[in-house]
Amino acid sequence: KEPIQAILPQLKDVYNMSLKYGLIDNALATGMLHAYRALFTGSLLKPFSKEVALFMRNNSERHKRKLMHLSVLPVSNGISFLCGRSGPQIAEEFITEENLAEALQNKESTVCEAMLAIKMMCSFIFRRLDEVKATARQYLELFERQGRASAQFV
Repeated sequence: KEPIQAILPQLKDVYNMSLKYGLIDNALATGMLHAYRALFTGSLLKPFSKEVALFMRNNSERHKRKLMHLSVLPVSNGISFLCGRSGPQIAEEFITEENLAEALQNKESTVCEAMLAIKMMCSFIFRRLDEVKATARQYLELFERQGRASAQFV
């Protein structure tokens, strides 16, 4: 078995090929998967932050897929938070209730789950245990409301 980060170069290749051949939805989904896996597997933040910023800029300028932007926003916020840059200074600023409500309205429970998982991860790294507890509670409540039996990250 190979570690999960072994797939990162292939995901990047699929993203680039999909863009080249006009498969925009496939490219954006692959780009999002790459972003999450790279963050969760400890990619170097400085070069990774440039990739995520370019991905988000291209999406907002060319492709205008709001849900995709909303999906990658927690990764971007997580990078800023971990690097100590401007942006969210506490995990509560990672996602707004409006972001979460919009994802729920679009029945994008996976997006909601990822938002909350990244928020929880960053809170844990900085030992903000009250935020971890509150986010874990929010995470579990989300899935109780959705009627899903199991959550993926917790």
